[in-house]
Amino acid sequence: MPIFSEKELKSFVESEVIKDIKKIRGKKTPIAEIVDNTFLALLVKSIYDMNKVIKKFYFFIVQNHLNQPKIRYFLAITLAGNSSDLLVQIAKDFALKNGLKLIQYSIYPKTLRTQLLSMKEIKNPTDYSNSI
Repeated sequence: MPIFSEKELKSFVESEVIKDIKKIRGKKTPIAEIVDNTFLALLVKSIYDMNKVIKKFYFFIVQNHLNQPKIRYFLAITLAGNSSDLLVQIAKDFALKNGLKLIQYSIYPKTLRTQLLSMKEIKNPTDYSNSI
C-alpha cells in the first residue's frame, strides 16, 4: 500500500470527496479519543452531509491532538438515529473486529438528538473507496 503525504490526502479529499456535498453549518462538539488511558479532544473543523451521494453517511474533518498529521479525516455512517447504551453494547463487538470507532454524537446540536455513528479513519484514498 503506497504511503500518502498529508498534502496528497488533503488534495484527494477536496477534489474527490467533499467537492459536491453539503457542509453542515453551526457549532460542532469535539470528539473524545482515548490515548494512553487519558481522554483527548479532537476538535471538529467541519462535517459534510453525504446523503445526496450515499444515504446516512457523513464526512468529518478533525484537528488532531498531535502535530503529525495535523488534520484527520473520518467517514461515518449513522447506525441509529436515536442512540442508546444498549445499541452501543450490541455494535461494540462488530466495531472492534473491523477497526471502527463508535461514537454517540449530535450532528445537529440544536435538535438534541444523539446519533450512534460508526467511524472509519481515512488515511489514504484506498481507505475511502474500500469503506464505501
